Amino acid sequence: MAARAFQQVGAFSDFTDFDAFFQVLFDHFATPEPWFVYPEVPQVLQKWQLQGIQLGVISNFDSRLHPVLTALELSDYFETVTSSTAVGSAKPDAQVFAAALAKHPVTANGVWHIGDSWQDDYQGAEQAGLRGVWLNRAGKSPPGPTHTEIADLSRLALTSEQ
Repeated sequence: MAARAFQQVGAFSDFTDFDAFFQVLFDHFATPEPWFVYPEVPQVLQKWQLQGIQLGVISNFDSRLHPVLTALELSDYFETVTSSTAVGSAKPDAQVFAAALAKHPVTANGVWHIGDSWQDDYQGAEQAGLRGVWLNRAGKSPPGPTHTEIADLSRLALTSEQ
């Protein structure tokens, strides 16, 4: 599939050994180097964890996510990790959300799904019956409700409880 993507954009012939190139690229994304954590994220996750909020990850990534979360010192915040490759469907498909929900003793309407993609995260969650929250850090023109920092969600929680 990766080779097909490079062929479609006319770049496949630029590689003398595409398989070797792709293996290096694939392995690179299993390390913490290409990823970053926004400064406020650990503090907010810790706060939610201390409040007894069950936290899980739903990702359109693969099994490399587990070592990445560990390397980024995030894995201890999450009770579950659900990857699209393990489920066999990707966000925005409701199946991946249902698989994640099945790991927690909750109903969909009591769950927030926070993500950075309007379609995959916000709309996917809403269509699966969860409360979608779009974390719009890039400041894109919002087609709907948006938040720019994860810390904003603490204020959102206060207003939704009132």
